[in-house]
Formats: sequence, structure tokens, C-alpha cells
Amino acid sequence: MNILAVSVRVPEDGKKGDQVLSFHRLSYLSRKHTIKLICFGSPDADADAIAKLEALGISVKLVKWNRFIAGFNLLTAMYNSLLPFQCALFQSAPYKRAIAHELSVFKPVAVYAVMIRSLVNLPSTGLPLFVDMVDSIGLNFSRRIALERGLKRVAFNIECKRVSNYEFNVAQQATLSFVVSKVDQKFIGHERVKALPLGINGLEFYKQSNCGLEPRIVFTGNMNYQPNVDAVIWFYEQCWKKLKLAVPKVRWVVAGSNPKAEVLALRTDEAITVTGRVSSLAAVINAAWLSIAPMQSGSGMQFKILEAMACGVPVVTTILGLGDIAAKPTQDVILAETADEFVQSIVNLLVSPDWRQSIGEAGMRYVNSHHTWDALNAEFEKSTFETLYR
Repeated sequence: MNILAVSVRVPEDGKKGDQVLSFHRLSYLSRKHTIKLICFGSPDADADAIAKLEALGISVKLVKWNRFIAGFNLLTAMYNSLLPFQCALFQSAPYKRAIAHELSVFKPVAVYAVMIRSLVNLPSTGLPLFVDMVDSIGLNFSRRIALERGLKRVAFNIECKRVSNYEFNVAQQATLSFVVSKVDQKFIGHERVKALPLGINGLEFYKQSNCGLEPRIVFTGNMNYQPNVDAVIWFYEQCWKKLKLAVPKVRWVVAGSNPKAEVLALRTDEAITVTGRVSSLAAVINAAWLSIAPMQSGSGMQFKILEAMACGVPVVTTILGLGDIAAKPTQDVILAETADEFVQSIVNLLVSPDWRQSIGEAGMRYVNSHHTWDALNAEFEKSTFETLYR
């Protein structure tokens, strides 16, 4: 079966959430189907990722993203209340021509789209359309509004309304859409949106015996993603001094690509390491005694929690951070809401090797039972492309 895939970013394992999800989704689908992918990217910067996709038999057509055109599109979007600004950024005449060409020559029987942003260039085709929304961007914005002030809060309110309406309209027009959490599914509020969790690459994220001798906690994630920045800054301002008083030798590693200035500034504390991008996130996680995810905003499902659990490293997170992950609190994962609860939970884990091991191993069993990519992708295919055989 010929499937046309459209995305704004090159699918790649180990990158942003939508890239990881779409890489594993397309990897699985490529076993049975012929796939052509159109996405923004650079032949040089994305060479390794493209090579991996092509090794799977996936044909990749790259379109150059033009930031000057994107800026112009943002200005024109001010007068189009139906179009979210983040979708306007990716409007592209060359991308539209590439899609038109593949519709004519490749003749796909279905279209697979990654995130709502990619749909701004897709014409009405009459073909079955399956959309991996990943998470609800509208829900993400609605949670971030409370953390913003002044003009930024006004702008977030406007974008929240636009993107929430756009998500609902996409769900109405698509054959079927997917998000990674039932919370996001409920927020979008359409019957053709299905919740399907994230998976974990067990060949990369697994328990290793290299935990360091010093008490070390870790936070992982893309560090130019605002909900991650919010979480790190909240923990530093509300918890870090109290934690150091209770455990003077504690060390904190913040690992993830492209850290913003306010995160880099934490390096002034010698007990905090901000790594930037690392060659192996699994190695960083395994070197820690526990992982924290003090999420104050955001949506979807947190890779950082699943990855740490897969490595047998206990996780302390908020209710918002845990979201739709069905792990059992106090058994598979530790929940904390206030700063004092966070500090006390971390201290309890740091001083008790047996409890750390118990929580870590329970979390690992949970992930291995509920979050394998093959099982989840098989369910995705059964819900989508297999229905076209009937």
C-alpha cells in the first residue's frame, strides 16, 4: 500500500517527541507498506536521519524552510483568526508543490500526517487521512497561560483559542487522529480522536549497573521547550536550597538539547551540571540515583518519565507530569505536588537504597509491559491502514 507521510520535521529517534514517535511509527509501517515522506529539512544537517529512514525503504523528499517567508506568514496570520500562528509558520508553496507532485505520481491510497502543523500545506485529497497530533497544543497553551504575564499572556490566550479550534476541525476532517494521552483526547473533545500511549526503545533505555557513588538526581528533556524550562526553574527556586540543606552532597544534572539562558545560568551552582545535548541519554539517566519531572505546564505524555522508568531509575513527578501514564503512585512512581513534598520524597529515596530499588524495578516492569513500540504500532496500524484492506 502506498502511503504519503507529511511532517514539519525529519523523523528521528532521540530527538523531539514528535520526531521520535513518527520515526518509530514509520519504521513499523515500512515493513508492510511503501512510504514517501515529505518534510522540512537540510540534506547536510539531517543526513544521518535521512540515511536511517532510507535504509528502511522510506523515500524522503526534503523542502527548505524559509524563515523570511515564515515571518511574512506570521504577519498575515494576524488577520486570519482561523489559523494558529504556529501553523502559519510552516505554510510553504514548495511544500504544497511537493505534495501535489506525489499525489499525482506516487498515487497514495492514504495520507499520514505528523502533528497539525504539517496539515497547513495539505489540500483536500478525498483520501483517508490519519493524523498523529501527538498531544493537544491547545491544552499545552491553556496550562501555560497561568504562568505568563502581560502581553505574553494575552498572546497565549489568542493562540490557545485558535489552536484549540483548529485541532477540533482537524479531528472532524480526518479519518482518525491520535494523541498520546486521554487527557489530551478529552480536551480536544472529538469522537474520532484516539488515545495511544508513547513507546520506549528498549534497545537503548534499559537498566545498567553504572549508578554513581554520589547522590545524583537528573532532569532530562529538550531544554528550549518551555514546559521543561518552567519545571527546572520551579525546582531550582522552590526546592533546590532545601534539598541541599537536607543532603549536602547531592548533585543535579539537567540533560537535554539547546538549554535556554535561564537554564544555563544554573551552572553558577557547582552542584548543578547543565549538559546540553548528550550522546547517550540512557547513560546519563543510569548514572543518577533518581529522576525528577516537576512539571508545572505542558501536555501529552512525558518521555522523560518513561525513559527513566525503563532504566530502573525511580521517578518523582507531579500529577500533571504523570498525566495518562497508568503507573501506580508509591509503587511504580512517586507523586509530589508542593515543594516540601518534592524535597521530602527525594530525601527519602536518596537515603533508602532498598526503596529506590523497589520503586525503580516496579517502574521498569510497568514500562516493559505497557510501552513497547511494536505493540503500540501494531494497534495503530490495526486502527488505521488495516481498515483499508476491508
